[in-house]
Amino acid sequence: MTDPAPHKPTWDIFCKVVDNFGDIGVCWRLARQLADEYELSIRLWVDDIALAQQFARERHARIGLQHWIETADFSQAADVVIETFGCGLPEVYQQHMISQRSMWVNVDYLSAESWVDSFHAQPSPQTNGLVRHFFYPGFTAATGGLLREASLPAWQASASWHALGIAPAPNQLTLSLFCYAHAPLAALVESLQASTMPVRVLVPQTVAPMLAAVLGLGHLQVGECIQSQQSEFLVIPFLSQADYDRLLYLCDFNFVRGEDSWIRALWAGKPMIWQPYQQSEDTHLLKLNAFMAHYLAQADASLASVIRNAMLAWAQDDWQPAHWQSLLTVLPQFAQHASAFKVAQSQAVDLATNLVIFIEKCRTHRV
Repeated sequence: MTDPAPHKPTWDIFCKVVDNFGDIGVCWRLARQLADEYELSIRLWVDDIALAQQFARERHARIGLQHWIETADFSQAADVVIETFGCGLPEVYQQHMISQRSMWVNVDYLSAESWVDSFHAQPSPQTNGLVRHFFYPGFTAATGGLLREASLPAWQASASWHALGIAPAPNQLTLSLFCYAHAPLAALVESLQASTMPVRVLVPQTVAPMLAAVLGLGHLQVGECIQSQQSEFLVIPFLSQADYDRLLYLCDFNFVRGEDSWIRALWAGKPMIWQPYQQSEDTHLLKLNAFMAHYLAQADASLASVIRNAMLAWAQDDWQPAHWQSLLTVLPQFAQHASAFKVAQSQAVDLATNLVIFIEKCRTHRV
């Protein structure tokens, strides 16, 4: 007689879409990695189901998309419940979590701020008897780490312009541009038009309306290419996450925003400018400065100064042509630094692995 197979815990991940792509992007990556590398069965609850389906178009056998609406059936709580970014959990679902003795973990936003180290993995008892644990992504060993799939190097190794349907441009600097609506896009376009090095800018269709307004055009279609002095703007379609990772890896320079594309640009190991999500009282600048302190810790002082000035200018609507020209001047050193940072950060344990280890420890020590 054989022993029964050990029980595989079920996982639910809850996500509310706040800034269009970042929240669901992180949640889908996390769900996919947990399913791929740990063979977990996962339900991903999302309030914007249509957007979630865009990310999940390459369906996964172990991930089920659930529409998070008030009338949804919350009668079956999972063994492990992941709340993301403080989105909250339905009260009726929490009642079923009590009887199920579910583990509750809130995976919060990524930050390089020093306070994250001490708040990571702390429990927060709730009035209904549940315990909510805080899990903070981060850049140090005292945090939950960063999302990084084991398959990432293979994705990057398979990257080619031809596979993405984009022609190579060996005589141009290729730049990807993903930004929020408040970015100083007009100033960037002006600096690229006057660039001392010809630049090809890959613009996702979600950013295309902003670019069209800057260029004084009515509309830009996917595939349309606009030549403007030293710069060329090519509108590209919405890409799968794997293809977006390949794109960042192939580009010479990446402008990224929020959380998901920020992490992916770091793993691409290429020069990048990050635009944090704008918050009241300039809280986003605290996050930006904390990240730069970590990112530039091993950089030469002159290189660090150029990168720091450019990132702050981009985040504070103060971009000038001189910022782009300064970046071009140090581009070889910036490329070396970005690659070295990627290698060093890759030595840390990834977020999904840390999360699985944390939950197993918690479950083992529960009374």
